[in-house]
Amino acid sequence: MLVKDVLVEEFIVSNPRSQKAFERAREILPGGNTRSVFNSFPFPLVLESGCGCEVTSLDGKVYTDFNSDFTAALYGHSNPVIYDSLREIFSTGFALGGVVEKEAELGEIIRKRLPSMKKIRFCNSGTEANMYALATALIFTRRKKILVFDRGYHGGTMSFPDKGNPLNLPHDFIIGKFDSVEGTQPLLSADIAAIIVEPLQAAGGVRPASKEFLAFLRKAADELDAILIFDECVTSRLHFNGMQGALGVIPDMTVVGKYMGGGLPFGAFGGREDIMNLYDPYSQGIENTLFHSGTFNGNIFTLNAAIAASKLVTAEALLRLNNLGDRLRGSAHAIMEASGFEDMYFTGHGSEIGVHFRGDDAVTFS
Repeated sequence: MLVKDVLVEEFIVSNPRSQKAFERAREILPGGNTRSVFNSFPFPLVLESGCGCEVTSLDGKVYTDFNSDFTAALYGHSNPVIYDSLREIFSTGFALGGVVEKEAELGEIIRKRLPSMKKIRFCNSGTEANMYALATALIFTRRKKILVFDRGYHGGTMSFPDKGNPLNLPHDFIIGKFDSVEGTQPLLSADIAAIIVEPLQAAGGVRPASKEFLAFLRKAADELDAILIFDECVTSRLHFNGMQGALGVIPDMTVVGKYMGGGLPFGAFGGREDIMNLYDPYSQGIENTLFHSGTFNGNIFTLNAAIAASKLVTAEALLRLNNLGDRLRGSAHAIMEASGFEDMYFTGHGSEIGVHFRGDDAVTFS
C-alpha cells in the first residue's frame, strides 16, 4: 500500500464526525461547502472553533493554523480587541439602514495607510472591490480592454489560472506574463483601459513582482492614459503602506479586503479623486453619477471590527510580523538544504510564504 493510501485511511478513521458532517452537507450544498477552495479528498476537516493561532475540529483535534483563513484571520481567532468591538454594537443597534459616522473614520484610517486611495468606497469582499474598480476604470477611460497576468487572482470571477476560469466576467481580458517586461511589452496598446496586478501573487504561487516590473507598468499606464490598479487585498499586510509604499510605485486605484475587515466580510476600492468622483452626485450632478450600493456595504459590524483591527496593525507590528515570515522562510530553506532534500522550496515575501515541490513549474516559481 502506498504511503498516501495509509495516511488517507488514518485520516478517515481519525475524523468520523467531520466525515458525517461532510456527508450531511453534500445533501444540500454541492461539494459540501460554499467555498471551493476547501474542497479536499476524501473530505475536509470540519472546524468547530478557533482561539489565537489554533483551530479545533469537530473531532476535538487541535491544529496550529498556518493558513489564517487565507490571510483574513491575521489577528488570530477570537482576538479580544475585535471581540470587544463587536459586543459594543448590541447596545447601539445594527442594520440601521442609514449612513453612520464610522464609515468616514475607517476611510480616513485606510487612506493614511494607502495614500493612493484618495477617495474610497466600501463593499463586502475583495472580489466585489476588484469588480467595481475595473468597471470604474472602463467607464472613466471609455475603453474595453483590461491587461491582467497569468495566474493572477482578483476573486472568483476574475482569475487566470493556466487552465482558464469559465466563471470569469465577460470582459475583454488580455493576459500578460507576470513579472516579465519582455512578455508584457508586446501586449500594450492604446485601447487598454486598465492594468490590474497583484504586487505579489498569492493564489498564483506566492510570487512577488519586482520593483522594475511594477515601475514598467506604471510607465506604460501613463503613456497609454490607462488606469493602473494594484490589488493589495493580500499584499497590504507586507508593509504599513502596502507594497506600493514599500516599493515606491503608486497606482491610480487600489483594492483592499481580506484582513482589513478584522475577520468580517470586507472590501474597498479607491483611488484618484477625478476617478472616484464619478460616484459623487454633489460634485458631478446626479445624472452623471455612477450608482454603487449594497445592503451590507459599510455595515456596522465590519466597520467596528475593522477600526478595532487597525489599532493592532501598526507599522511596528507589521515589521515584526514580516521579519518573522522572512526568518521562517529562510529557516525552511536552510533545513531543506541541510537535509539534502532539493525537491521542496519556498517562495514569498515577508509573512506570505508559498511551499512548492519541484516539477514543471519549478523554474517559474523559483
